[in-house]
Amino acid sequence: MHKITLLVAFMLLIFFCQLSYTQEINNIKFLVYEDGWVEVNFLVKNEELGILDLSLYGDPEIITVTDESGEPLDYDLESTTEGLLLTVYAFEAKEINITYLTQSLTSKSGRIWVFHVDVNSTFTIFMPSNSFIFKISEPPLEVVEDEYLILVMPPGSHEIEYLVLPQKSDEGKEDYWPLLVILALSAGIIAIAGYLGLKKIRHKIAIQQLSEIDREIINFLKKRGGRAFQHEIGRELEIPKTTLWRHIIRLSERGLIEIRKEGKYNLIILKI
Repeated sequence: MHKITLLVAFMLLIFFCQLSYTQEINNIKFLVYEDGWVEVNFLVKNEELGILDLSLYGDPEIITVTDESGEPLDYDLESTTEGLLLTVYAFEAKEINITYLTQSLTSKSGRIWVFHVDVNSTFTIFMPSNSFIFKISEPPLEVVEDEYLILVMPPGSHEIEYLVLPQKSDEGKEDYWPLLVILALSAGIIAIAGYLGLKKIRHKIAIQQLSEIDREIINFLKKRGGRAFQHEIGRELEIPKTTLWRHIIRLSERGLIEIRKEGKYNLIILKI
């Protein structure tokens, strides 16, 4: 009976030691180097004791896994149908820091580099300071220019096309000048298109938040070709002068209309 008890205890010990779980990855950073190598770094809060299974971005090389004190942790790498799986034997570690290098997140065609990654949470990209981005799949949440060009990106699949410019020198500037002009024009067109698209979305959201009277004023202006005198709006929609003026001011403050003085009358012009 004593031997059976010891056997059961030993089996339970093995079971709990082999217990693994998947933990959400946070603070994901991608440091892109000029030669296409990417340093990936992320932190994982270890909320349970055991073994962590973590999906990686790209094929890792020179990987390090440490705890909150900088002490190395044991790990295994396993190839699965969904990519490489990193198994970390975290046990009592409260925080796991994973850093590795990879070449599989970038590709190059001629002088043009492409960085592609798919992340299910907000992440940060550190681009080389001498990189010139001329195409990006989605506008960043935040852009900071410092030692690196820092892009804070929303969750999802993202692709960035960029050019790595030579370091500042007097030689070779003329070779890149025509290309820079073309890229600058392309970037300008993309920026304008992005601004107009974002402006259209903001106006759509603003209209959805309007009151019924505000929407009636907007619709009346659309029927009148985008402009009408204030007294015409009040007469047609049967809105009292004081009430109408209050709504006109509110729409003007939201950037949806413009109030222009024409003689002694107010001309209301639709801006969307």
